[in-house]
This record gives sequence, structure tokens and C-alpha cells, in this order.
Amino acid sequence: MFKRLEEIMERFYIITNLPVIAFKADGSVISSSGYTGKFMEMLDDNNIYERAINEFKGDGAENRVIVACSHNICFTAFYIDPKNMYKGLVILGPHTCCKNHPLGIPYKPRCLINNLISLFNIIEKDINYGRSFKQGYSFHVKRALDYIDSRYSDHITLEDVINYLNINKSYFCTLFKKETGKTFTEYLNQIRIEKSKNMLLEESCSILDIALSVGFSNQNYFSILFRRYTGLTPIQFRKNGGLKKAEIYS
Repeated sequence: MFKRLEEIMERFYIITNLPVIAFKADGSVISSSGYTGKFMEMLDDNNIYERAINEFKGDGAENRVIVACSHNICFTAFYIDPKNMYKGLVILGPHTCCKNHPLGIPYKPRCLINNLISLFNIIEKDINYGRSFKQGYSFHVKRALDYIDSRYSDHITLEDVINYLNINKSYFCTLFKKETGKTFTEYLNQIRIEKSKNMLLEESCSILDIALSVGFSNQNYFSILFRRYTGLTPIQFRKNGGLKKAEIYS
């Protein structure tokens, strides 16, 4: 369970840039992502874990609690498993409602806290769903795939992945091609095209908006790649409800 939790927290931090730490029921740390010495000192000095536990024990406690500190700084806590408090606690933060905080605290308005917790749960489901798919890959390739899955909508490059993994570029490219059968760029484009398919069928956004939202810098390049992978233009795909080219003309 702890290994999976580490994967969830790592991906959560990549997406949100919000530090996250998990504790066992006895108060010992399971793992963390994005935590610096300064943030850990802030958490310890303010007794965040103990205060969160006490908040949960209070009357009318919800599925998450927000622990406030001085200087408009907060931490948000929720149980790893809402049905079993003994599996441990996750704490998000520090975060603040103040933009450009003088201490460099991540800006996260309170109205988004529930969305952040939902994102944490979505990542967990996504990892569970993809676990069998990634089971045969090596450690570095798994981490690369997680990174791409989390950041495909950004303008990520091969260098970004290399820096994230702290691995030799030539070695990674050889390993990635060997295990996935694709180059980094080919895999990234395929992921983006697959994500765009659902948006084309479920949303009324323009083709340009969809192209930009999945990480392409312009509509023409998106349309060219979409046709290369599917045999249809994005407009044809949307118009025909996702049918393949062969199915349309059969």
C-alpha cells in the first residue's frame, strides 16, 4: 500500500506543485513529496499532525480538516481511507489564500481544497487502472510514463523527463524505445491524441481549444497528427461519433 501511496503523492505534486506528506496511524511519516526542510520545520513547529487528529475527533468533523497557522498559512488533512482511520493520514500543504506569499507558500484558494482532494483520489484510481499496463516496465520507464501521463497537457520536452529522472539521455532513449516500442515524442503525441478523442466526443469546445488543452501549440499540427493516428480529421471524428474510417465507409 505504501509504495502505491508514494506514487500517488509524487504524481499529485507534479501536477499541483503542492507539498504532500503521509503519516501512519502512530504518527510516523510514511513518505512525502515536495517537502523541504523549511516546510517540515513549519509542520513540526505547529504540531499539524496532532492538531489534525484532534480536529477529526471533534464533533461534526468532515472528511477533511484545515489547520490554520500564523501568516495566513494552512494545512489540509484527510484520511488515506475514509472508511478506516487506522490506515493513516494525508496532509496537503503548507498552502495559502494569499498570492505571492512572502515565504514562498503555494497559493491554493480554500474553494479549491475539495477539488485537490478529489484529484488525489482520481490519481489513485488512475494508478490502479494503469498498474497492470505498466507492470512489465522498468523503474525508470514507469516513472517516465507517470510523468507523461501527469503532464501531457503542458509543453513538456525530453529534457524535462531526463531532468526529472536524473538519468543519462542516451540510456533513457534506448531503454524507453526498447520497452514501449516508441520514442518519447511518439508516445507523448499518442497520449495527447487519445485524450483529445474523449474531449471531441464529450465537449463542445473548438478544435483549437482542444488542441491547446492536450498540449499542442497549434491546431494544424494537431489535425495532421490526429489524422495520422486515426485516419480521420478531428472534425470527421466528432461528426461521426468516433467511428473509425473503415467503419464509416463500410
